[in-house]
Amino acid sequence: MDPAASALVEVAVTLAVPGRYHYAVPRHLAGKAVIGARVLVRFGARKVTGVVVRANTAAPEGVRPIEISEVLDDEPALSPELVELCLWMADYYEAPPGEAMRVALPAGSGVGARSVYGLTARGREVADGEGAALPAKQRVMLVRLADADMPVAGASDAVKRIIDALVTHGLAEVRDQRAISRVRLKRERVVRLVGELAAARAACGRAPKRLFVVEALAAPAAAAHGGALPIDVLEQQVPGARGAVRELLKAGLVEVFDRERPIEAVTTGADMHVSGPPQLTGEQAHAVGVITDALLGRTPATAADATSNVAAVSPGEVASVALRRTFAPFLLHGVTGSGKTEVYLRVIAEALAVGRTALVLVPEISLTPQLAARFRGRFGDQVAILHSGLTEQARFGEWSRLRRGEARIAVGARSAVFAPLTDLGVVVVDEEHDGSYKQDEGVKYHGRDVALVRAQRAGAVCVLGSGTPSLESATHAEKGTYGKLVLTERPMSRPMPSVEIIDLRTHLPDPDGFLSAPLRTAIAETLAAGDQTILFLNRRGFATFVLCRSCGHAFRCPNCSVSLTYHRHNDRLSCHYCVHQARVPDACPSCHARDTIERKGLGTEKVAAAVATAFPQARVARLDRDVASGSKIEAVLSKVARREVDVLVGTQMVTKGHDFPGVTLVGVLCADTGLNIPDFRASERTFQLLAQVAGRAGRGDRPGKVLIQTYRPGSPAVVAAAAHDYAMFYAAELAEREELGYPPFGRLIAVRIDGADEHEVAGVAQRLAEIAEGVARRPDVSTTGAEVEIRGPVPAPLARLRGRSRWQIWLRSADRHALRRVARSLTTVEVASTVRVSLDVDPLSSL
Repeated sequence: MDPAASALVEVAVTLAVPGRYHYAVPRHLAGKAVIGARVLVRFGARKVTGVVVRANTAAPEGVRPIEISEVLDDEPALSPELVELCLWMADYYEAPPGEAMRVALPAGSGVGARSVYGLTARGREVADGEGAALPAKQRVMLVRLADADMPVAGASDAVKRIIDALVTHGLAEVRDQRAISRVRLKRERVVRLVGELAAARAACGRAPKRLFVVEALAAPAAAAHGGALPIDVLEQQVPGARGAVRELLKAGLVEVFDRERPIEAVTTGADMHVSGPPQLTGEQAHAVGVITDALLGRTPATAADATSNVAAVSPGEVASVALRRTFAPFLLHGVTGSGKTEVYLRVIAEALAVGRTALVLVPEISLTPQLAARFRGRFGDQVAILHSGLTEQARFGEWSRLRRGEARIAVGARSAVFAPLTDLGVVVVDEEHDGSYKQDEGVKYHGRDVALVRAQRAGAVCVLGSGTPSLESATHAEKGTYGKLVLTERPMSRPMPSVEIIDLRTHLPDPDGFLSAPLRTAIAETLAAGDQTILFLNRRGFATFVLCRSCGHAFRCPNCSVSLTYHRHNDRLSCHYCVHQARVPDACPSCHARDTIERKGLGTEKVAAAVATAFPQARVARLDRDVASGSKIEAVLSKVARREVDVLVGTQMVTKGHDFPGVTLVGVLCADTGLNIPDFRASERTFQLLAQVAGRAGRGDRPGKVLIQTYRPGSPAVVAAAAHDYAMFYAAELAEREELGYPPFGRLIAVRIDGADEHEVAGVAQRLAEIAEGVARRPDVSTTGAEVEIRGPVPAPLARLRGRSRWQIWLRSADRHALRRVARSLTTVEVASTVRVSLDVDPLSSL
């Protein structure tokens, strides 16, 4: 068949290559290669997975497209809506479109192909006993290929010469071997009723087994699974049911077909206690009313209408709501413990009532099993949980439930923004300020911003919730771009915790647990009262640096420009940026002195040990990346919820939205660690962390107390967090940002350059900076007159990471389009293949 006469499609291959590529659709695949379908295509010398992004296209002049090899999906893996979202994301974040598609595909769904050597039919006959006349090396190779195909890639020249001889004799060949998805759902044979139930009952006559099958298929258990039940299940309940199904099939009363075997729903948070829906406060009711009005396209006549509880949706509204879909973004600014989650739940219930679906993003779902439990407690199996802590099969199973419509609410971390939901009505981004929403590798997208775009395209309401909103979101709310909703008090009039700042210059802490006298006393009093304590230190490990006291030699990572951290639980020095580990030597490798190695600084491991020693009666637990991942995190949090832990010591993992009524004391061991990072967002992050961790105290019936230890008691971030005064911090930080032209008053793109050779990287960085300066000075770059400022090139604060030297160039301007013109001019510059250049649009970190 002539590819030139075939229908053409555009395909984004899932590789880090720019652009989209045209392929011809063979006649036998017509109707299958639709938008969103995964296809197997030849790309260079190999076959790779791609996603169809445009159908019925025209190839560029002079291009003769080759044919698609295979369509991999019975139904498209991505909806047209998600394909368009990924294309927008690729354009905005200056990323290869195929990479953007791969981010949206479900885990474990990758398919590819590789070239292999294999035997022909004649070759197998010869291998079975007719190969005596062949040379010895060819006979050995024939037997080897009879056992298994051999990848072409990696074969030595000598091996290739032997196989080429076998190919010449027609005994071997080169062919493509498909690499199947790592996750394959098992299939099962199921049976479903056809026609009227009464007629089926009557047709059973006196055949009890047939009647049993009919009644089972009519029961609610079958209705919950599309009216179908597995034949194996029926056979287990009544031996001989398989024969009854055959008779019913002959009579045309049932149909039998294969389907994917459902994976059991994820049970994150299953052992967490969930109470019933609480009475809404006035502020909560107002927020629910305003958001629901936007969801249903209603405009309240007066402010009083919006503050009343949400009225039931009438049947007429259900029918007409599809005609009045309008994107409506809101910032729900609620102090910690003010009940933002309850607002989400009520609004989502309204969306489900009119037949729409909901997407809920949280910074790290594996850290918040309580939230998952609350959603499951309210909506049951309609909730699908998506996060990287699950196995690939579990994640694929949840993704499949959403695509089939068995689950209508997706709750998950950053990548859940691509959940296969149709008819989206509500998008929630909880703790919208959290930096976890920003992807640092590959496609450097921000989950919050992609969620806003998805809601906009779906005509959905988007609720950004936070107790400490990012300055960008707060500014949008002040300008009226987002609707602003405020929750200023906790339910049941519970007061915010009292906060005391402890000046470490006056109250010297002990060297082991870093506990000042006031904090040590407060812990003792809390234990005596039978309450719980959280101690926060954003450093893990036992000692944060190790040195020789004789010569001063410091143990540093050979791959990264950071000190190694000592972990006592495995007696190892570890780098927290790469996988390097080493044992602590008996003698200094520099001066060879013995017994001079000292472990300095402290992390959560050392603090937990010191607290356990100081308070032997206390049950002490730790929560950081060294001791908790996946299900282990939930186990630790469940113990705290059951009050089986008296003191919880942890990193910022303890700040993530946990609701423990027994916690009445929170101690921040050193508020200054984040303030010393060379980043213009350092103050904002410190304020957010302090405010969030302080909010863990006093959520029950007893008042809470927070002690913040710091060497800088006058820092605006510390003072504002202690006063629970977001407005104070916002005003001070905003004034400083405006003076410097940083977001939200300007936009940033970071150009990151890295490679193994530091001199080569520095040279490329210098050349790119010069090109950027030249483009920025062109009069046609900015249409608004705003300048594009070039900062750098400079070594990154982490100058070496995972064995690669790193440099940066920062581009800044109030004109977004001018900024992108300068950035894109750098992507076309040819550099050595050993140097990598990437753009980070709207960067969150300077490290």
